[in-house]
Amino acid sequence: MAPNLLRNGDFERGWEGNHHRCVVYPVGGTPYEREAGEIACPQGWMAWYRHGLPVEHDPQNGVGWSVPEVRPCGLTPDPRRVHAGNWGCLLFTFSRIHDAGLFQQVTVTPGTRLRLSAWAHAWSNAWGSPRESDPRWSEGARVGYNPFFAEEGTPGLDDAERNFTFWLGIDPTGGTNPYAPTVVWGKGAHIYNAYHQVPSVEVTAQADRVTVFLRSRTLWPFKHNDAYWDNVVLAAVSPTPQVQMTAEPTSPEVGQTVRVTAQSDQALRGPSLRVTGPDGAFLPVTPGGANVSPPYLWDFIPQKAGEHRLSLLVEGVATPLAQMTLTVRPKVWGLPREQYDRTYVLLPPDAGPEWVRAILESGAWDRRRWTIGGSADDAGIGALLSKTVIAINPQKWPGDLEAFFRRYYPGTRYVPLLAATPQELRRELEQM
Repeated sequence: MAPNLLRNGDFERGWEGNHHRCVVYPVGGTPYEREAGEIACPQGWMAWYRHGLPVEHDPQNGVGWSVPEVRPCGLTPDPRRVHAGNWGCLLFTFSRIHDAGLFQQVTVTPGTRLRLSAWAHAWSNAWGSPRESDPRWSEGARVGYNPFFAEEGTPGLDDAERNFTFWLGIDPTGGTNPYAPTVVWGKGAHIYNAYHQVPSVEVTAQADRVTVFLRSRTLWPFKHNDAYWDNVVLAAVSPTPQVQMTAEPTSPEVGQTVRVTAQSDQALRGPSLRVTGPDGAFLPVTPGGANVSPPYLWDFIPQKAGEHRLSLLVEGVATPLAQMTLTVRPKVWGLPREQYDRTYVLLPPDAGPEWVRAILESGAWDRRRWTIGGSADDAGIGALLSKTVIAINPQKWPGDLEAFFRRYYPGTRYVPLLAATPQELRRELEQM
C-alpha cells in the first residue's frame, strides 16, 4: 500500500496544541484569515468556510452560510462517529447552513499522479422531527435509522436526503482557495448515519505542492447539521496505462489463427486476454510470448463467424483495461488462383447421356470450353466476379431454379434455355 502523504490524515496524532486559525470566503468579498474560538483545527489542517447570503437563496429569508464549529470526536460517547482508531473530526452548524471544510498543503514531485480518499457521514436532524435530537436518526424518507449513500444527482432523492453533500478536492497547482477553477473535485455524495467512502478524486501534480480539500455543504438550517470525517489518505498512484490493441489479420475468417498484440507505455501486472464469441462463449486463448513486458501477445482461433469482443484484463482489476471488436468472416473454400469468366451448362435431373452428346456435337465445348454438369450448386459456387449458368429446361427442376440462384448464389447470371429434344438443344447451342 502506498504511504499516506498527509500529516495527521487519520486525526490520531493528538489534538494538543491545535490552533483556531481559519480562512473565510465571504460571498462577493475577499478571503481573509481569522481566529475563531469555536474552531479547533486538527494538527496539520486548516479550516475554511463560506460566509454570507448565498446568491441562490432569497436574501429576505435571512439564511446564510454560517461559521461552523470544528472539534475532535472520539469513541465516547458514540463509537460510530469514529471510522478507525480513536479519533475522527467533527464539523457542524446548529440551526444554520454551511459550506465548509478543511485543507492541507502537501509537498510532492511535479508530475506525480495522486489519489485522495476519505470516509465521512452526516447526522442531519431537523427541528420538529419525530426523532428530534435522536443521534441515530437523520431526515429523509429512506434514511431514518438506516445507513444511506447516494451520489449527487441520483434521481428520486427528496429534499431531506439531499441536505448534506460531501466532496473531496485537490488543487494540483497548490492553491489554497477551494473556489478556484484549478481545484479538481470528485463526485459529490449524500452520506448519513454510518461511514462510507466519499468518491475519490485523482490529479497529476503541476507544482511542487498540492492542496487537498475536505468539503461538506448543507441546504437547510436543520437543528443538527453535523459532518464527521476520518481516514483521509493522499497517495501516489501509477498513471493509467495507455494501451493500444491490434489484431492480425484485421478481417480473419473462421478457423484462421488471430494474433493479438497489446502495446502499453508501462508494464502491466498479470495481463490476460479474454475473447468472447458472437454466442457469448469464451474462446481458448494461447499466450504468444512470455508476456512479462510489452508488447503482449496472444493467439486464438475463431470457430464462428460474427463479432468477437476482445478484452485486455490485468490482475486484481475487474474492469477491462482496453477492448476492441473483431468481425470474423465465414470460411470461404476454393478461392480462385486468379479471376476468370465461367459458363456452366446445367442439365436437368432427368437428362441422359444423349443430352451431353448434343452439347458436344454443337461445338460449344470446343469453341468456349464451357463446363457441363448436372448440379445446381456446382454451377453457382465459387468466388468469381463473372458466373453464367445456362439452365437447360429449368422447369424440370423442383421449385424456382432462378430464385434458387438468386438466394444462394447471388451475382450469378442466369440464362434459361428450352429444348424439347437433344437435337433441338444442339441447334440452339450452335447459334450461341
